[in-house]
Amino acid sequence: MTCDVLITGSGSVAETTCRSLALMAPDPLRVTVLGRAAPWVEDLTALSNAMAAELGRRVVFTAGTVDWDDPTDLEEKLALHRPRAVLHTASLQSPWELLGKVRETAWKRLVWDAGNAITLPMQALLATRVAAAVRQMDPSPLLVNVCFPDWVNPILRHLDLPVSCGTGNVAMFAGFLKARYPEPEHSVRVVGHLYHFFKIMGRRHGHLEGPRVWVDDIEIDDVETRLAPCFQGLRSVNSRGKLINELVGVSSAEVLLALLGSTPRHTHVPGPNGLPGGYPVVLGDGRVELDLPPGITGTEAVALNRQGALDMGAAVIDDSGYTVFSPTAQQAVAAHASDLASGFHIDDLESVCGEFVRLRSRLVEVA
Repeated sequence: MTCDVLITGSGSVAETTCRSLALMAPDPLRVTVLGRAAPWVEDLTALSNAMAAELGRRVVFTAGTVDWDDPTDLEEKLALHRPRAVLHTASLQSPWELLGKVRETAWKRLVWDAGNAITLPMQALLATRVAAAVRQMDPSPLLVNVCFPDWVNPILRHLDLPVSCGTGNVAMFAGFLKARYPEPEHSVRVVGHLYHFFKIMGRRHGHLEGPRVWVDDIEIDDVETRLAPCFQGLRSVNSRGKLINELVGVSSAEVLLALLGSTPRHTHVPGPNGLPGGYPVVLGDGRVELDLPPGITGTEAVALNRQGALDMGAAVIDDSGYTVFSPTAQQAVAAHASDLASGFHIDDLESVCGEFVRLRSRLVEVA
């Protein structure tokens, strides 16, 4: 049994990616979805098959399960399905437990006070397992990681684990920007970390250095003011919860189809080849190449995204393997778990992740 795309996880991004692939794939495609609950994955793939069939698309979806507690299960499933590309969407911390009209808890307040980056260990653990399993395969499939790619992909790169890129994040803003400056009449390129988009979405932050935006190779000054409708649109849609993942699903399908195809595709991705933050890129033939506009070097783009990462709560992993939390995050975490406040070394990822899971379990019981 073989497939073109294997999706690990069956949450909102997996759902919208399946729907997007069913509608967008121009050529025959085989997609396997591995989730924790078989009945749900079976319904998701059945729906996706029906959508593809309605439009005459030759996309076939199959369902399977993955047991994250069994260290051999993932490797066995990858060997069984032998995918050309893996889209990893599963983590130990769902963003939907922290956003919207969910119950107020001490855990939710801690994440909002410290920054989403303190959940990084819970985002990275399963991604490192998937990447390690992918590396053992011959040939190795392409890996696209959706879980906090702005931070997690540099961790994979530090560990010498394969990762092509992520999806969403910078691509979400780029989508709203392209709606304002549509292709092919215009070309749009954006450099920025997830932090840059969501901070501006919340309120004005004139001191921010990013994101940096170019339209037709001309950099836009004062993006907060001149591109305010784009930020407002993203903020409004994002406030409606999982609706924003319809755009992430389209981005994910675009990335997968481009990587598996031979026609170059200009788009935006976070974490290309393990870099921090988001960039314009060219995808095709399994390759991801930066497509920076005039006026910014690769070094400058990486530096901008590194700063955005720290501002959102955690520095990019350093050469020694350490990820430090920002001063704001340290202060917030120290009030609940002083031993977790400084950050973590990659060698301790498993144990630190377990400690954060236990901290979350304790704090979600506190209103």
